[in-house]
Amino acid sequence: MDVSQANRDERAKIAYKCAMDLFAAQDRSVSNLRTRATGIFATSAFVVTFASSIGLVGNDKTKGLVFPHWAAISLFVIILIQGLCVMIVIWPVEMIYGHSAYKVVNPPDDEANRSPIDRAFVEGLVGDLKINKSKILRMSRCFRVAICLLMAEVSIVLAVVASAP
Repeated sequence: MDVSQANRDERAKIAYKCAMDLFAAQDRSVSNLRTRATGIFATSAFVVTFASSIGLVGNDKTKGLVFPHWAAISLFVIILIQGLCVMIVIWPVEMIYGHSAYKVVNPPDDEANRSPIDRAFVEGLVGDLKINKSKILRMSRCFRVAICLLMAEVSIVLAVVASAP
């Protein structure tokens, strides 16, 4: 093996390590997004529960403030959309976290004579990282929408409280 081949093999091993580190980071990102999305939805449920427990949500004027029709419909739509966004984030999605161990141990015949970690192998991992990235970006967009909807929900509840006689 000449020096240039040894350098290429070493670079491929370093690139492989970097790719595997990125897969681990992507896995942590997905876990964090799912945990936070669940928290957002729990907070949303708390806001609605709090509003009803202080008598804000109701339809009997003798028992307190009647919740305006526009606010009830707005909250319903917001919670529905927010629930869909959270569901997109926490719904199981097939993610790729490296090549199959079976394929590494038993490569196809055309790859049997290659180094187990070479440029083509690492490029395959990079392609998988890109696929994961697009899924994570979709999840993070839905998470951001859920946060904005939580702020809208709280704003509606506060507007109703502020407009109470």
